[in-house]
Amino acid sequence: MRSVSFYKPSPTVQPVSITGSACELDCPHCRGKYLKGMRAAITPEEVIEAFLQAREQGAKAVLISGGFTRGGSLPVRGLLAAIREGKRLTGLAVQVHSGITDEAGAMELGAAGIDAVLLDVIGDDVTIRKMGGGWSVGDYARTIRLLRETVPVVAPHVLIGAGGSVEGEYRAIDLIASAGVEAAAMLTLMDGGLPIEEVSAVMGYARRKIDAHLSLGCMRERGRLRPVLEKLAIDYGYDGIANPSGATVEYARSQGIASVTVSGCCVFSPERTPRSTTNRGGARRGGSRGTSV
Repeated sequence: MRSVSFYKPSPTVQPVSITGSACELDCPHCRGKYLKGMRAAITPEEVIEAFLQAREQGAKAVLISGGFTRGGSLPVRGLLAAIREGKRLTGLAVQVHSGITDEAGAMELGAAGIDAVLLDVIGDDVTIRKMGGGWSVGDYARTIRLLRETVPVVAPHVLIGAGGSVEGEYRAIDLIASAGVEAAAMLTLMDGGLPIEEVSAVMGYARRKIDAHLSLGCMRERGRLRPVLEKLAIDYGYDGIANPSGATVEYARSQGIASVTVSGCCVFSPERTPRSTTNRGGARRGGSRGTSV
């Protein structure tokens, strides 16, 4: 029987910005506003304190994020010792929005005990320039390859319409599909603006191409199209949806689809808690998709 996982990230996963509200980029869809909703922890002491408070508040994982450099990287390397210590003290899982990294950076992330890397993949160099970035699409393939050697779970994300229109999303999906990753997520602009037909086409293409645990992530349309996107994810056979509406839960039930509610990040299948992600890989589709991450 087919099943879908419905994810509730909060308060299980607590986001932390290691740059506060600062970011060197000027992405049209963000301009730093999403960083303001995260706890700021800029110094090593603040990072460790963020771990301790997250545990006190019942969290199972900490998401390390923040503003990126113009090279497309999260400036996390100077805080990895503090992150490793925070994990040691609390036992919490650690997820990182790493951005682009090199071989040394990937090795340091692995040595710090990072459980999962969430990597936003952009498939168009012009879009990258619009964001003020100085990296290229080719850097993603290298980053994914390096991270898969050092981090248990690498989960690329694709933001549909990152540059204001659909430009490189299909190329990003192809890149992810060829990388053999454990999980992936599709996102949409929270303020909407794209024709639903274009978004639907990208979502369907992602399901056909990506042979891994595929979710509709928590960053997506907040308006009237939100339940439409969720229904599309159900119809296309996505494995998970973050923060689904009640109508979506009912729709899955009406289609005879079993569901399970998971407290945590949508890149983990329900069979794997964040603390169990030290085992690499897992079954690809053709076995049980639910155990793919």
